[in-house]
Amino acid sequence: MVLVLFDVDGTLLRSRGVGLKSMQEAIRIIHGTEVDPSRLQTGGRLDHHLFRELLELGDLPTDPVAVGRLQEVYVDRMRHHFRNDTWSNSLQGAHELVRRVHEDDTLCSAVLTGNIEETCRLKLVDAGFEEDWFEFGVYGDEGTHRRELPAIGLDRFRQARGKELPPDRAVIIGDTPHDVDCALHCGCRVIGVSTGKSSRESLEDSGAGLVVDSLVEHELIIDWMKRP
Repeated sequence: MVLVLFDVDGTLLRSRGVGLKSMQEAIRIIHGTEVDPSRLQTGGRLDHHLFRELLELGDLPTDPVAVGRLQEVYVDRMRHHFRNDTWSNSLQGAHELVRRVHEDDTLCSAVLTGNIEETCRLKLVDAGFEEDWFEFGVYGDEGTHRRELPAIGLDRFRQARGKELPPDRAVIIGDTPHDVDCALHCGCRVIGVSTGKSSRESLEDSGAGLVVDSLVEHELIIDWMKRP
C-alpha cells in the first residue's frame, strides 16, 4: 500500500488568484485599508503564515484573535466568489491521475495542502474533482509548519485503514521546494511537478525523487510510486 498525498495549488489546479483577492478584501473589510498581496511569496506556504504576513505588510495587529478574524472574513469572501463564478481550473493530467490513484486498491489518495479545509474543498469542487477521489485531507491550519503535515497524514491513514504505514510508503506530489522539504523531513518520498512557480531545476536541486513536467505522465508516476 502507498499513501499518495497531493498538494493542491500549482499541482492539481490553478484558481486565478481568488485566494489573494479574498485576503485583500478581508483586510479592507476589517481594517478599512489596502494591502498589496502580490508582495507575498505564496508557493508551498500555509494560509495562516500568509494571513500574518499580510497583516504585517499593513502594520496591523497579528495576534491570534486578529489572525482568526481575518481567516473568518477570508473564508466568507471565498464562499462569495465561488458562488458567483468559476475560479479553479484543473491542471493537465490531474483529474486522470487522481482518479486512477483512487481506483487502485494498492494506492490511497489524499490531500496535503497549505489551504484551510473549506477553501481547499471550494477549489477542488470548482475544478471538477470528485470529493470521494480523496480519502481524507491534511490542511494548513493543522500545523505550525508544513513539515508537521505529513505525520498527520500518516496518522490519518492509520485511523482510516487500521494499520501503520511507514513514512517511506507515503509519496507527496507537489510543485514547490516546500513540498519536497516537508516530505524529506518526515522520511516520505516525493514527486515534484513543474506546473507551479518553481522550475524543474529547483525541484531537482531540492531533492525530489522524481520530477515531471506535468501530471500527464501517469504511467511513469504510478510505476515510480509503486516501487518497493
